[in-house]
Amino acid sequence: MRIEQETINEIREKNDILDVVSEYVKLEKRGRNYIGLCPFHDEKTPSFSVSEDKQICHCFGCKKGGNVFQFIQEIKGVSFIDAVSELGEKVNIHVEKQQTAPTEGMVDDHIKMIDMHELMANNFHYILKHTEEGEAALNYLRSRGFTDELINDRKIGYAPNQPKFTHDFLEKNGYDAVLSYEAGLLSRNDETFDYYDRFRDRIMFPLLNFQGKTVGFSGRTYTDQSPKYLNSPETPIFQKRKMLYNIDRARKFIRQNDEVILLEGFMDVIKSSEADIKQVVATMGTALSKEHIVMVKKLASNVTLLYDGDFAGQEAAINVGKTLLNEGLNVYVVNLPKQMDPDDYITQNGNEAFKSFVDGQKQSYVAFKAQHLYYANENNDLKHEQHLEELVQDINLVRSEFLRKKVLQQVADLYKVDVNSLKNRLTPNIVQNNADYDYIVPEFKEKKVDKIGRAEQALLKHFMNHKQLFLEYHSRINQEDFTSLNNRVIFSRLNGYYKNNDAFNISDFSSYIEDHHIMESVMYLDSLLLNDEPESEEMEDYIRIISPNEREEQTIEYLNEQLNYAIRAGDKDLQSKYLQEIVQYNRNRM
Repeated sequence: MRIEQETINEIREKNDILDVVSEYVKLEKRGRNYIGLCPFHDEKTPSFSVSEDKQICHCFGCKKGGNVFQFIQEIKGVSFIDAVSELGEKVNIHVEKQQTAPTEGMVDDHIKMIDMHELMANNFHYILKHTEEGEAALNYLRSRGFTDELINDRKIGYAPNQPKFTHDFLEKNGYDAVLSYEAGLLSRNDETFDYYDRFRDRIMFPLLNFQGKTVGFSGRTYTDQSPKYLNSPETPIFQKRKMLYNIDRARKFIRQNDEVILLEGFMDVIKSSEADIKQVVATMGTALSKEHIVMVKKLASNVTLLYDGDFAGQEAAINVGKTLLNEGLNVYVVNLPKQMDPDDYITQNGNEAFKSFVDGQKQSYVAFKAQHLYYANENNDLKHEQHLEELVQDINLVRSEFLRKKVLQQVADLYKVDVNSLKNRLTPNIVQNNADYDYIVPEFKEKKVDKIGRAEQALLKHFMNHKQLFLEYHSRINQEDFTSLNNRVIFSRLNGYYKNNDAFNISDFSSYIEDHHIMESVMYLDSLLLNDEPESEEMEDYIRIISPNEREEQTIEYLNEQLNYAIRAGDKDLQSKYLQEIVQYNRNRM
């Protein structure tokens, strides 16, 4: 008997772990987390931590904790089903139980969805470039300044004006219509359940994830269809709140420049990139999400907003800029001429002039906002007073001391007030810590491990960060390849977890871990600061280091090192394994 996963998820989401734990433990806020005396063992110094963000708790003393269900299991000594049932009653959800087998095939389905998109991207591109049907769309692109080199580089394509072209092509290649629909490539008549193409007679722009895999499309009309852009729907592999267009290409340049340039649309990104501005990304027609901000913060400390020069673009820059400023980022704005977007500027002035303009016009967000507010209410002193108070709060968040002084002077000059009077209104020490990342347990100390141990940690961390990486690489290694028992268990549990979940969530994953010490290893991995978008070469290196099947012939020094590690860890199985390998190594040399 098992409870439906959908019900478990709903109950967990409606029971905030902070509220539940607070019924048993007095908690005080410390930074991003809450701490208190552990309810599971006697202690004088609080070592029990609750993360509201991650919906998980952990004791650094006795190691007990987990998600909200595991907390109730531990505190009340009840089964998982009883814990779910009890928390369900708290939120008026009756627990239904049913006899079913676990969901299978989820991992394979997601790989197939990506394969479908890759297949269709190649097909659409061929149709655009090499068929009579795509000729009108190709001519339109060329008239808009798209060169053949750019079209090939971005693999831009054309979806024919046929109701079942994609449907039939995928079916011929062995893909099921239901899965094609779930992948967002087909639409469905809800009355007849007939499947047909989602994209027809549109120029197709592939949308790639950070690994450079096609996970969706944006279809642009060239014949005044409505809407102008038709994007893929939300699917297991395409979620707009987690997507930044061009991140797969831009991340290298973002790191080099320590700057993300954020634009409004992917067409602006393509044109800006062609103008040799490479650190450019855009959201997919959605507001900037928490996931986007986390992604940006992991890549750079500076964000430049390059939005349209109309009033809507300026308002968007002010709203987004404030959000980013509150997150501890350095924010700048490039203010384009009125009624111009990047494409307009490039068309009128050329790539070189556009790059020069962008490079030379990065204004502090607060200075930009001050000018916008001042000239929108030039003769309204009441508004000026209100805006000054708001601007002072913004200046408090400016991280750079140089910029803070400069902006103070700019605002004082603009509003014709004494700079010292503004300075006196600042709140000391309010500037946020740039290292304020979303990790549950900053108290974790770095563990000393050897080269293989570091590779295991990095590989598992990337597997936890990105399901797609797990799907691509997990078959290349075996559970037994891991030298750490905890890492073996985590690897094994990830396989089961990803069969039923689209993305890693530490609170959800904790239900797959029975041992508190292994759960602490999971939390340690979760706290590691690593490159969030590893290159393929990096992943291959980890595989080569970990997997004996792909590792170069092992030296006696390596085997002795691993034997000593196993002895220190008290792992009898590993000791036996490496003793046998040493014996075999010596035999081979005779």
